[in-house]
Amino acid sequence: MNPAGRSEAGRAPDGGPVAVVDLGSNSVRLVVYDALSRAPVSRFNEKKLCALGRVVAETGRLGSEGSSCAMASLRRFVGIARSMGCGTVDIIATAAVRAAEDGDEFAAMAQAALGEPVTVLSGPEEARLGALGVACGFAAPDGLSGDLGGGSVEFANVPNPEDGARVSLPVGALTLSAAMSADRKAATRMVDTALEAQPWLRDACRGRTFYVVGGSWRALARARMAMLDTPLRAVHGYQLTPREAETLGRSIAGRTPADLAAIPGVPKRRVEMMPAAALLLERVTRLLRPARVVFSATGLREGRLYERLPAAERAVDPLIAGAAELGGATNRLPGVGEAMQRWTDGIVANETPALRRLRHAACLLSDSAWREHPDSRAREAFFRLAQYPFLGMTQAERVLLAFMIFVRYQGRRKDPAVRRLLTMLDEPAKLAGEVVGEALDLGYRLSGGVPAILDACRLRRDGGELLLETGHPAVDPQDDALGGRLRLLGAAIGAERVRAVGV
Repeated sequence: MNPAGRSEAGRAPDGGPVAVVDLGSNSVRLVVYDALSRAPVSRFNEKKLCALGRVVAETGRLGSEGSSCAMASLRRFVGIARSMGCGTVDIIATAAVRAAEDGDEFAAMAQAALGEPVTVLSGPEEARLGALGVACGFAAPDGLSGDLGGGSVEFANVPNPEDGARVSLPVGALTLSAAMSADRKAATRMVDTALEAQPWLRDACRGRTFYVVGGSWRALARARMAMLDTPLRAVHGYQLTPREAETLGRSIAGRTPADLAAIPGVPKRRVEMMPAAALLLERVTRLLRPARVVFSATGLREGRLYERLPAAERAVDPLIAGAAELGGATNRLPGVGEAMQRWTDGIVANETPALRRLRHAACLLSDSAWREHPDSRAREAFFRLAQYPFLGMTQAERVLLAFMIFVRYQGRRKDPAVRRLLTMLDEPAKLAGEVVGEALDLGYRLSGGVPAILDACRLRRDGGELLLETGHPAVDPQDDALGGRLRLLGAAIGAERVRAVGV
């Protein structure tokens, strides 16, 4: 059964790759996505640092060097996108072009030279799209998005940016860096003055989430993960308490670019702007008073795609959409993921909604590593899924989903290769992962991944007994290998005895 409004492959019906070019104050970036999808995956992602907005605040105009760099980058990126089969290239310009006296002239010149429309976003529109990008990247988000670019920072409500105020403030990583190099205290006052001019921001996130968007802010997350040597380095969904966010901001704001460049994993091209981004993060978090601060890898560009999706497609869980798309492209037989969902229903005791959606995702992905060598299959599946760009997940959920598939391929928690990542899970989560993984392994052993065979069999918990009822001639309830896997599942769920019978 497909989620409502989605095609079999998990994509919107029109299909084909789509391209978005973000013409920002600091960089020009092209992202080519596989398709217009609820869970977009980038096929190509490249940026060029042009600092288009570096001198706008001083001169009111775009600098000639930045303009030349941006135009050359646009020509290259449009050529790549067309060669990859993108029918149109969506070029969106933000703060630098918007603020410059010659911004409209530059946009018209670029449009004439490239043969593609160039859309110059207003501040509120940029804030709206950034919030929609967050809505794209999370399941049932609730809070405020903050999207930091080179020339501005935007705030809007999530998931419905039309509800409440939307604002763009002329305090970006590029402009604030220049101010900090001249006078740190004056730069701090500049930030506070801009924020205090928006009284609605005070306590705007109390009890809710502050979603942090933008490359310079994501660089702060990478720095913290590197300094703490966290087991998983995925930025999307990385969560901090408000105190941790403020402490991170103060710590990074006081470091020199040379200090920051020495931290492993920190993007070297971001180090000049990281102190400014850190200062802004600390001041904004203090003002908003959120319940938590969560970093988002999705923003303006994904928001541009998200708004083009039908309403039914936007309502789909992004994790399930992404798992269905990846599983559909890698599973041996169609429908096996949905059959595994039916097979595992009821197998996890006291299953929460959060655990149920992870189990469903694991079922959709349960045959995704069949091409790997048997000796390395479990580990390959674990690390690929833990790092895969799924949306709508916390870091712990990434590890748990990967662990379910690891066990499905007969991996064990004592394996030293995965032990460190498993420290992110508590014992109940590990046990649940083992139950799901063992149930999937048993299901594939008895059915070969054929949905019709699996649907003819049933797992049933009856008091302290785990009962396997087989109702297909291809399944022998006395098969030794089948019995071994049934016993492993029984041990995982704590069954006192197991039994397989034909029906």
